[in-house]
Amino acid sequence: MMANDPARPTLMTRMIAAYKGEVRADELEAYRRAGGLVYTELEHAEELRLRLAQEGVNLWHGPQAASGQLLCTWNAFVLQTIGEQLLDADYTADPRTAGYVPPVTSQQVAACFDQVEGWVSRARQAAGNTRYLVETELQLPADLPEWAEADPCPLPHLHGMLAAARAIRQHAEVAFGVFEQSIADTHDHQPDLQRLRQLVAEAATAADYAEGLLKGNPQPSLHEAIEQRLQRSLELYYHVGQLIAMPTHIATYQGTAARSATTYESLNVNARDFDAWCLTDPQRRDFWKADPKARQAIKEMWEYDPDPAATLRIQAQIDAAFRDGLIVYAVNAAGKSLGSYYCCPFPAIYEVRRPVVIGGKRLRPMQQFTYEASAEEMESGGAFKRELIVANFKPTNQIDYCDPDGLHGD
Repeated sequence: MMANDPARPTLMTRMIAAYKGEVRADELEAYRRAGGLVYTELEHAEELRLRLAQEGVNLWHGPQAASGQLLCTWNAFVLQTIGEQLLDADYTADPRTAGYVPPVTSQQVAACFDQVEGWVSRARQAAGNTRYLVETELQLPADLPEWAEADPCPLPHLHGMLAAARAIRQHAEVAFGVFEQSIADTHDHQPDLQRLRQLVAEAATAADYAEGLLKGNPQPSLHEAIEQRLQRSLELYYHVGQLIAMPTHIATYQGTAARSATTYESLNVNARDFDAWCLTDPQRRDFWKADPKARQAIKEMWEYDPDPAATLRIQAQIDAAFRDGLIVYAVNAAGKSLGSYYCCPFPAIYEVRRPVVIGGKRLRPMQQFTYEASAEEMESGGAFKRELIVANFKPTNQIDYCDPDGLHGD
């Protein structure tokens, strides 16, 4: 039990948290509780791993769906562990603000927790359907979410990363031991095994070195060096667990920094003759066309846009990525489309399947995003907004027509 219940912060807790610039973690705690089901899936996956080993099943040649279950469960476990350890380390460092965390910690935990459900869902699908192959859906091995940035990184955040690396390392080394014992034709896979041993050693070394630097009370000037090593270790362990589950990927594995992303920077657009509704979600376009306020909002958005070609170019990149299968319409756990974003121009919400750069922003698999174009900030002297919004989207009944003249404001 924590000294302060995160759901019921005292006045003193709120004051101290405000002084420290920390933000509430209520929502993160809700996702932590929901993600607790990861540990049941992990038990099932470890039982499966042992059973396959006892049966002499070599994962180079074994059932692909079983490999998919192991891989997806591993990813969910790593993400849940990083999120939990970051929260707990911050609460432990200052129990007075338990339930509040620095913005960098909040951003990182949210980025991890946001992906847990998707991986658990895929693990269960693989367990229930021998024909379900996650490798046809996502580029593997998948990368961790993008790291949140802070200068310097808070010390409790670093301790949380180290605690996560320790817990993940323990499971990775056990999984690797079972994996090695299950390979009867070791000679045929010796180069790949050696590569995997190398990655395990590299991940462990980075974590050990970071732990050495963390002893005592390191100066802020050392925080970045510690952070980089812990990031490296966690990224490697994330990949190692996936490669153990699907060893056929080892031969082509090029490291954590070698993953290329498709770009569409050279696309040409026609800014003179285009459909004013081209930014709107195609799945819901007819619905928005029938709304008089939406029609007026779309008309005014283009009237205020100082550079329609720039706006259209980003949409063209989105369309190209969609056609090429790098992104798809985002769906909920039941497989139902999330629909359109609530702000004008009511764009679609997408999920990334392959690394891609859109509008100069690198997007990673499992991320959800949408594209907002708006003249609303111009009313207060701001610029026309063209922004990719990366988030974990949720249903809402709100509608924002983003009218620069305030005709439809709240």
